[in-house]
Amino acid sequence: MQQNDTSDRPEAGTIIDFRYLEGRDAASKTAEEPEIRPCLIWNVRAIETLNLVAVLPILSGATGARVAISPAERAALGLEDTADVVFDEANVFLWPGPHLQPQADRGLIRPRRASKQLLGEIAAGMTGRNCNIVIRP
Repeated sequence: MQQNDTSDRPEAGTIIDFRYLEGRDAASKTAEEPEIRPCLIWNVRAIETLNLVAVLPILSGATGARVAISPAERAALGLEDTADVVFDEANVFLWPGPHLQPQADRGLIRPRRASKQLLGEIAAGMTGRNCNIVIRP
């Protein structure tokens, strides 16, 4: 059975491993290389042959605007037991970009995607809020 190769096609709701840069560190000239963390692709905008991707970090012990991920979905996505999706800040970059960490199979995207329910909860939480954007070169 042949699987579809999605490693080169970012889609909203998929999970990647990414060197997420927090806004407070973006302006610092002395900031260390950001650690690799799971991130949810929130939005993809095609501009001719380019894809502009916005990702939200998935963090344990997060504060601020966030949505909890159900225990069953955390397990299915291979996330830590206390991971939440934080949506008060996003990193935006051109796909694929140098900040992605390939998976064991060399693909760029984790095999499972977030549920429609989780995406709906994030969208509802974002309503009426501003999201800080960090542009990644």
